[in-house]
Amino acid sequence: MGRKLVPGSVLRVINLFTAAISSLFLMPFIVHHLGDRLYGFWTLAATFVGYYGLLDFGLSSAVSQYMAVAIGQNDTRECSAVFNTALRIQLLIGGFALLVTAVLAAAAPWLSHDPADAALFSRVIAILGVNVALWFPARAYAGILEAQLRFDVQAGLGILGVVLRTGLIVLAILSGGGLLSLAWVTLLASLPVIALQVFFVRRGTPWARIDRLPTTRKRIAGFFSYSIYTFLSVIGDIFRFQVDSVVIAALIGLVAVTHYRVASVFMRYYIDFVISIVGIVQPVMSRLHGAQDDEKIEKVLFFATRVSLCISSFIGLSLIFWGKPFINRWMGPRYQDAYWPLVALSLAVLLDVGQSPSIALLYATFKHRFYTYLNCGEGILNLAVSVLLARSLGVLGVALGTLIAAFIVRVLAQPFWVCKASGLSYSKYIRFLGETTLRCAGLSALVIAISAWGLRPSYPWLIGSAACATVIYIAGSWLVVFNRTERGQLLAMASTRRQTLPELSYGSSLR
Repeated sequence: MGRKLVPGSVLRVINLFTAAISSLFLMPFIVHHLGDRLYGFWTLAATFVGYYGLLDFGLSSAVSQYMAVAIGQNDTRECSAVFNTALRIQLLIGGFALLVTAVLAAAAPWLSHDPADAALFSRVIAILGVNVALWFPARAYAGILEAQLRFDVQAGLGILGVVLRTGLIVLAILSGGGLLSLAWVTLLASLPVIALQVFFVRRGTPWARIDRLPTTRKRIAGFFSYSIYTFLSVIGDIFRFQVDSVVIAALIGLVAVTHYRVASVFMRYYIDFVISIVGIVQPVMSRLHGAQDDEKIEKVLFFATRVSLCISSFIGLSLIFWGKPFINRWMGPRYQDAYWPLVALSLAVLLDVGQSPSIALLYATFKHRFYTYLNCGEGILNLAVSVLLARSLGVLGVALGTLIAAFIVRVLAQPFWVCKASGLSYSKYIRFLGETTLRCAGLSALVIAISAWGLRPSYPWLIGSAACATVIYIAGSWLVVFNRTERGQLLAMASTRRQTLPELSYGSSLR
C-alpha cells in the first residue's frame, strides 16, 4: 500500500504544481490577448459546462466507494459487477449530456441579444459539451484506478493533459485564434488522456472487462442511495464556490468577473493541493470499513487531519501575506482590488480543507448524508449573504459571503456532526483540532514574519522568500507539529518498508 500511496501522492502534487504554473502563465497571457470582456465570456461558458458535472449524480464517488469496499473484502466478482454497472450508467449519462449540449447550442440566440455573441456561444458550448460527454464513461475507469490506489497513474495522465492543453493554447493564441480555438484545444487535449486511462486499466486489472450480464435493480438502487447525497453535496459546492461568477456578472458586470477570478483562481489550487496530499485516505478508509477495522479508521483520521491542518494553515496564511505583491507583479497594479477578496477566500478555504479527512471518513463509512446537509446549508447561506453584500461592497462582498458561511458551518457545526455520526469523542476531537491548529498557525505566522523581506512585486524576491519560508516551516513542523510517533510513521511511509497505515497513539500528543 505504501508503494502506491507515497508515489501517488508525490505525483499528485507535481500534477497540481504543473497545472498551477500553467494557469498562472496562461491567465494573463489569454487576458492580455483577448481582453477582460472575452475572458469573462470564456469563464461564464466554462461555468455553464461545468454544471454538466451534476449529471453524474455523484455516481463517480459511489463507484470508487463500492469498489474499494469490495477490494477490502477481496471479492473480484463484485468488483467486476460494480465496474460494468457504472460503465453502462455513465454511457447513458454521456449520451444525455450530448442531448443537453444540442439544446443549449440551439437556444443560444435566445440567450444573447448580440447575434455574433450568440453564434460564438453556440459553437463553444457545443465543443465543450462533447468534451464533457466523453469524460463520463471514462469516470468508470477512473473509479478503478482510485479504488486500487493508483493515484500515480491518474496524476501522470493529469500532467500529460496539462502539458498538451497548455502547448496547444499557446500555439492557438499566437496563431490568432480566439475563444473557439480554446474550446477545440480543450477537446483535443482530452482525447489521448482518456484513451491512455482505459489502456492502463485494461492492462493492469483482469476483472475490468465489459460483460453482458444483466444489471440488477438492487445494485443500481445501491449506487443511487449512496450517490444522491454526493450529488446534493456537489450542488452545495456550486453554491459555495462556483455561483460567485454568476452573481458578480448579474449584479456588478463581466469585467468584475475577471478581477474576481484573479483571487478565486488561487483557491482552486489551494484546495486541490491539500486534497492531493490527504485525499488518498478515503479509499484507504473504505477498505478498512470493508474489513470492519474501526479502530484503525480512527487512527487514520487523526493522522490525516494533523497533516491536513499542517499544510492548509501554511498555504492559507502564505496567500494572505504574499498575495498582494504577487498580484501586482503577475497581473498588474489595476488588479489590486482582487487582494482583499483573496484574503477572505483564503480564510474560508482554510476552514474547509483543514478538516477534509473527517469528510472522507463520512464518505468511507456511508454516513456522508450528514455532510450533505451541512454543505447545502453553507451553499445557500453563502449565496444569500453574497447577494446581500455584493451591491454595497462589490466583489469583496461576494468573497465575504463565502467566508461568513464557512465560519458558521465549518467551525460551529461540522465537528459536532462528524463526531455524532461517527461515534467519536467530541471533546477529544475538539482538543485535537484546537491544539493542532494553534501549533500550525503560530508556526506559520513566525515563519512568514522571518521571511517578510521578500514581500516585493518581483518574482525573484517572492520566490526566494517563499522558498525560504517553506523550508523553515517544514523543519519547524517536523519538530513542533508532529510528535515522535508520528515522525516515525512518516519516515516509515516514505521508505515503504513496512505497513503504512498509521499505528498511532494520540494520548501523548493530546497531552
